Amino acid sequence: MYHIKTYEAVSFNITGTVTIENRVYHPANGSLDMVIKMDQTDEEEVSFVAQEKANPNIKLPVHLLYEDDGYYVVRVSDVSSNWEALAFDLYQENEEKETVNVDDVTSDSETDSTEEIDAHALIATLYSDQRKTKSEEGKETKSKQDYALLVNDLEKQFVKKK
Repeated sequence: MYHIKTYEAVSFNITGTVTIENRVYHPANGSLDMVIKMDQTDEEEVSFVAQEKANPNIKLPVHLLYEDDGYYVVRVSDVSSNWEALAFDLYQENEEKETVNVDDVTSDSETDSTEEIDAHALIATLYSDQRKTKSEEGKETKSKQDYALLVNDLEKQFVKKK
């Protein structure tokens, strides 16, 4: 199975990279926490979608726990105990919404209405293999301050490496 290693930069759309800085699976509450660093040029909204190999038709809930200067701490919930592999998609949310006139699409319609379609583009897909992912027992939710300290420590490690 394909597995993106931590600290391995993945290129996307020629404008930047995505790196998984930390990844921990918590079997007690069925969640996977990841710290993702995005080096990108534009400051657009980012959204996430996760699916596991064990149940590929179900989109798992993803919660953004912390965000700061290109770092995202996310939690994927409802992960089954034998998830095997996980695909984690990052989407760039465009501020512009495309307006479609429904009458142009369906000629038999009697009412004039428009719908807005969210415009978003896939940035990258990150893969995790359960066998290669670190597990921790008894993990409770941290505060935003704890996540800020975690991100700060990761930035310090990055600076020391350079």
